[in-house]
Amino acid sequence: MAMYTHSIHSANEPHPFDPPHDVMKMLKREINELRAAFQAEQQQRAVEVQQLRQEVQVLKDQLQKESHERKTICHQTVQDLTQVRSDQIKSLEEMKVSFASSLHQLNQLLQDEMRDRRAEGSLRDTRESTEKSERQSENAAMKDDIGKHKQVF
Repeated sequence: MAMYTHSIHSANEPHPFDPPHDVMKMLKREINELRAAFQAEQQQRAVEVQQLRQEVQVLKDQLQKESHERKTICHQTVQDLTQVRSDQIKSLEEMKVSFASSLHQLNQLLQDEMRDRRAEGSLRDTRESTEKSERQSENAAMKDDIGKHKQVF
């Protein structure tokens, strides 16, 4: 620019295009800085997006793993509960059979006891009746003997 200043203007006088040229250089520099900042921001965001994608993938994998584990645990729990229920039903049925058997045995024992007591009562009644008959016979015999002894005297 200095070469063109000698024809009309003096060396001390600024060229009329110098201030706009400086403004354009400053704007160009600012644009380059903004582009660099924008590219850095884009790269930063791209890195963050990539990190977030990786994190999302890790979380998806963890969720799938946890979901599978929970399904496995639930399935095992259902099987365990089914087995426990089956065992309890079996135990209950065994208890019912045992109770019915015990009740039958108790009933049989009561029937035997009632029969034994009836037989004992009948035996006692027969024994008492026999004893009574014997006593009456003995009494009658004694009366006869006493009557005979009275006649003899």
